[in-house]
Amino acid sequence: MCGRASQEEVDAYFNRVYGWQMPEDFTPRRNLRPTEEAYIVAHHPSYDIKTVPARWWCQPDGAREWEAKLPSFNIRVDTMDQKRLWAPLLKKGKRCVFPIDAFYEWPVKGRGIPPVKIMLADREPYGIAGLWSTWFDNGERKYSFATFTVEPNEFMKPIHPQAMPVILDSPELQKLWLMDGDRDLLVPYTGEMIVDQMPDTLERLYPEENQPPKPKVKKEDPVKAEGAAEKESSQGSLF
Repeated sequence: MCGRASQEEVDAYFNRVYGWQMPEDFTPRRNLRPTEEAYIVAHHPSYDIKTVPARWWCQPDGAREWEAKLPSFNIRVDTMDQKRLWAPLLKKGKRCVFPIDAFYEWPVKGRGIPPVKIMLADREPYGIAGLWSTWFDNGERKYSFATFTVEPNEFMKPIHPQAMPVILDSPELQKLWLMDGDRDLLVPYTGEMIVDQMPDTLERLYPEENQPPKPKVKKEDPVKAEGAAEKESSQGSLF
């Protein structure tokens, strides 16, 4: 967890919370899967906070090509300082918020089993704490991210006994994470949550989302990529 999410209602949320309009090509999604592109709010120490498109599968910072061999879309809070992928991002302050209106879980496992949809009690969008990184697609700068998970609260234990996402349910908490990186925020959610049983699988409910773009794995000029990565490292620039 968390491995499926919805960004259906976040357009107005971005505007209300951060005063930003989403890009014209923003497409609401109800079945976001790891490796797919979503919009996140990313913090960089030199450039405050920005909205960027990023793929939900974090790459090593400065990676020269896309790789998805090992799962890297969730970050366990209890082991984050021990993992080679997360430690540099934490040190650089590459924090982000993944705005969503719901995530999905499968209390009953099995092919063709509908999930449950998990929301906050007010059904308003909220943020998931995360980290972001830069990778290069044939020399072009791209972004990726992962989301934090912690032990489940009492509400989530019957649904997913291993973990739940780190939920930031207010603009104040989201900005505190982005700007200060307060680790005291990386805890199980204590507010009220609700769950809806989905009537069918996400693939059958939202067939228009069944053919997402496949991860791009392109070869590139290693000298060009190395130069770009070194430039980013020396300048600390998000854009």
